Amino acid sequence: MRPIDKGSWPTKDSHATRKRVFNDWTRAIPYLKGRTGRYCHLCELKVSNAMAIEHIKSKKYFPRLQAHWDNFLLICNYCNSHKLATITISPYKKTYYWPHLNNTIMAFDFRITGEIIPNRTYLTTKPQIDRASATIDLYGLDKVVTAQGNSDDRLKDRLEAYKQAIDRFIEFSTGKASIHAIVDNAKNTGFFSVWLKVFNSVPNVKAALIDCLDFHLATTYCFNSTYQPIPRNPTFTADPI
Repeated sequence: MRPIDKGSWPTKDSHATRKRVFNDWTRAIPYLKGRTGRYCHLCELKVSNAMAIEHIKSKKYFPRLQAHWDNFLLICNYCNSHKLATITISPYKKTYYWPHLNNTIMAFDFRITGEIIPNRTYLTTKPQIDRASATIDLYGLDKVVTAQGNSDDRLKDRLEAYKQAIDRFIEFSTGKASIHAIVDNAKNTGFFSVWLKVFNSVPNVKAALIDCLDFHLATTYCFNSTYQPIPRNPTFTADPI
């Protein structure tokens, strides 16, 4: 799960200090796309068709927050349909990890088998691991099949991203792929965390992936000057460590 920066509440073009009204919350989608790219905020799938607004706190139980910018995430239809509960457990900021609040690179590990599991390199206590597991469970990020018995498209696309990333890694090591081509390939497949993991040992490619504007990462808050992940808002109790 890539960390994102949604930015502050969008304002009206003619009044820079007046917040836009999102009574129709789907109108927030273009702003989220523009600021964070056409990638699901949860599974990292690149979405070429319709995307949905995820209300972190449900419209049913928190109607006053249904048009609130801070309550929005951009979500693919797969994550939307797999959501385990209509209401997140309170306090939601301490029960789950969120891409707009935490450095989620440190919370989740995208395995070559396609699994998404708690990242035990950085999560060292049971509460941290349980919290990452709760997030995975909430959106069914570890699903391999749908309720109808079909393969989960998120898994299929994640495995395809891994294949392409490994192919580019081999080509790069033999001088057959440029950094620019690798970054373009990553943008087209999505799954930033997969590409970052495959190229973790190649500093210049890793830096190019992190600095790529198309991924709209919260780079200032989540990586240090040598591109190592760091806790986001260290004093904020919702961060992984």
